[in-house]
Amino acid sequence: MEPKSRYWGREDLDLPLPPLPLDRARIARAGTDATIVAYGPTVHVALAAAETAAAEGASLEVIDLRSLAPLDMETLATSVRKTRRAVVVHEAPVFMGLGAEIAARLMHDLFDVLAAPVERVGSPTVPYPPARYEKLFLPDADRILEAVDKTREF
Repeated sequence: MEPKSRYWGREDLDLPLPPLPLDRARIARAGTDATIVAYGPTVHVALAAAETAAAEGASLEVIDLRSLAPLDMETLATSVRKTRRAVVVHEAPVFMGLGAEIAARLMHDLFDVLAAPVERVGSPTVPYPPARYEKLFLPDADRILEAVDKTREF
């Protein structure tokens, strides 16, 4: 649950966010081709991937969960019903991480709506690496776009 990629970040945070209850997810970017579900530091990575995809003609919706418990399944379901594809992104290992639970809930609740299986992008199931390998370990925009491509090619 620790945002490792933010350890070394130096930036001013001046993000005008609409007032929402903390237990509600936020649509950080609207889109129509696939939904990217992210939280914490992976939201910025997902937005970067959506920017790259837009330059290539794809429209990705980015959902910022904001709260993990309770999980705002209503916002997720509305988005996935619209896009019919989902990619869950988080820094934790893919195996037994929170993304697995989110993917399972989406597959269970929206099986008849999904055009492709839910993809997950996270870290490998190994101990956290030394700093020089961190960029290979944590999710990045390229890995997100590869997962989106898998859902679009299904």
